[in-house]
Amino acid sequence: MKVSFAKLGLLLLCLASPWSWAKSNDTEQPIVIHSNNQQVDMKTNTVTFSGKVVLTQGSIKIHADRIVVIRPKGKEGQEIIEAYGKPATFQQTTDDGKPLNGKANKLRYEIAKEFLTMTTNAELNQEGSVIKGDSISYSIVQQKLVAKSGGQERVTTIIQPNKINQK
Repeated sequence: MKVSFAKLGLLLLCLASPWSWAKSNDTEQPIVIHSNNQQVDMKTNTVTFSGKVVLTQGSIKIHADRIVVIRPKGKEGQEIIEAYGKPATFQQTTDDGKPLNGKANKLRYEIAKEFLTMTTNAELNQEGSVIKGDSISYSIVQQKLVAKSGGQERVTTIIQPNKINQK
């Protein structure tokens, strides 16, 4: 099972030049999950980790109240990883050593489609440049990011000028 959050840095590059690439070899590292509890449902091919869950893979670190790993129809490579929290957070170090941070109440990554969705209070942050919205989704293959507002809130993007001028 590979988590391709490492490619998450690409979504930031789509928006503005200050964003850096995520660490390129993270997805080649083993996934380690620590939790207070683990429940396996073999009929539905679902594993649920709960209680102060920490998932690491290379420089990727996800903190959540609960992480669910689903393998639809038992097919390897089709896994869906969902992290839940108030908020669930992730951090990663880019190839150039810069931190990339994100948070949302739900993170969903579809491995086969290479598609990430962050919903409810979604936020991405790198060196002070920020994208905030009710949801942020990113197709890694198409390199397309969509940030949406919810209710009366609007999407907010903050790009630090000194970062743009350095490029």
